[in-house]
Formats: sequence, structure tokens, C-alpha cells
Amino acid sequence: MRDQGLKIDLGAVEETLVIPLWARAKDAEKKDPILNDTYAKDIVAKIDYDFSKIETKYLENHQLVWTIRAYNFENCVREFLKNKNNAMVINIGAGLDTTFSRVDDGSVLWINIEMPDVAALRQSLIPDSEREITIAKSVFDFTWMDDTAKQTKDRSILFMAAGVLCYFEANEVETLFKKLADAFSSAHLLFDAMSRFTVWFSNKAIIKKSGMDSSARLKWHLKRASSLRRWVGTIKIIEEYPMFSRVPIKDSWSKKLIRDIKIAGRLHLYNMVHIQL
Repeated sequence: MRDQGLKIDLGAVEETLVIPLWARAKDAEKKDPILNDTYAKDIVAKIDYDFSKIETKYLENHQLVWTIRAYNFENCVREFLKNKNNAMVINIGAGLDTTFSRVDDGSVLWINIEMPDVAALRQSLIPDSEREITIAKSVFDFTWMDDTAKQTKDRSILFMAAGVLCYFEANEVETLFKKLADAFSSAHLLFDAMSRFTVWFSNKAIIKKSGMDSSARLKWHLKRASSLRRWVGTIKIIEEYPMFSRVPIKDSWSKKLIRDIKIAGRLHLYNMVHIQL
């Protein structure tokens, strides 16, 4: 436990934001980092939190998962910004995400949407800037759409939801997708999705072993993106690919790890999904 620093005092679900932050910071300490998010490392140093409860042998081995997820989101956002003028990214459930600091092209407008308590923590550690703004509301408090109406006008919009949707029930995710499609027709949405098995396994082996409250368990699962058309018939699938399929293989990775990554890809256990609403 750190003797000083900013105290983390959040609900069980919100507290899970420290896991991806910790993972990115750990990656930045390696000789051959995937992401090299030194900003995350700096943030961890400012926090008073007992990271030992997530630094179990199990989570240490799976630290790679959250780093690769951030790597994929970063690359997808970069590609979007490269091909779109007057772009805007709306980061749903931003937590302590630092993607903006790594992809900022000097013109993108970035809006983070987060629950008030997490937003307050974020502002303490990652203050807003001229082009990165935080809205302290639940994404299901759809008044945030009114708050951003002026900024979203005439912009190419990309919504991103990294490690967020899995915490909601299927009917809640459906409501969100329908609302976004109605309000932001033709906008893009980038998110990660786990299979039913991966959700079950994560609840059993990760949430439980980290000592976090059971209310932080994962809920929504999605094996293939094509099934989303049951909710919004106009959805266009831009890309759907296994989470671990595009990261460069490191010499330090074990044969077992590489084998597990290939199996996860073949079985569609954890995917990146990019759709247009």
C-alpha cells in the first residue's frame, strides 16, 4: 500500500478501472513494451491503492490482455482519424483511459463520458484540455447528447467503448445501440466483445481472484457482430477480428501463451468490433 497519493474510493464496478491502468503501467516497465504508455505509469505513481490484490500470479500472466486491448483501440482510432476530416471521438466509460494522449493528431475533439465519481477522479489525475473534455454523467443519462449537440454537428464521429459494454445487461446494451443509431446515424462505434465462455471464465478466474466485489461481474457477451442487426437493422460491420490477432509476437512470450492466443482467435473468444450505425 502506498503511504500517500490520491485515494481510490469507488464502487465495485468503477473500481475495475484500475486493472487496465495497472496493465498499461506494467507494460511500460518492460524492455519490449507493446504500448509503452508511460502516462499510465505516471498516473499509477500518484494513486494510493493497494495494487497487490490484483498483482496475483494469475493477473500478472493476464496483464497482457488489457495491454493488447489498448493497443488495438489505439490503432483503430488512429486509422479513423487518418481517414476522417473534422473528427470527434466520444469515449464511453472512459475511466482512466489515456488513448487521447497517444493518438492526438492536433485537431481531434475528444469527449469522455463517465459516472460523476469516476469523472471527478479522472479530472484529478487527467485534467481536461482544450480538445479533451469530460462529461460527468452515465452514458444512459441521454442528456449528454444535448450537452454535446453543438460539438457533434458536422463532425465525423467515432464512439469507443473499451472494456465497458460487458458490465451491462443485454437489454441495456440494446437500448444504448438504438439510441446511438437514432441520434448519430452513420457514426462509427468501436468496442470489444467477449463470448459467453469468456465472460464466465473472466468472472470466475479474474474478478474473484482479484478480490473485487461480485457486483463487478461481467454480463453481456457477443460471439459474432452480425447478430447485432437484430437490434439495429442498418448496422454495417466495418471490421471484426480476434483481439490478439494483430499484435506483434514478442520473443519473450512462451509457446503456451502463443498457442492460447491462437486458440482464442479460432474460437472467437474475444474480439474487436468496428461497426457503423
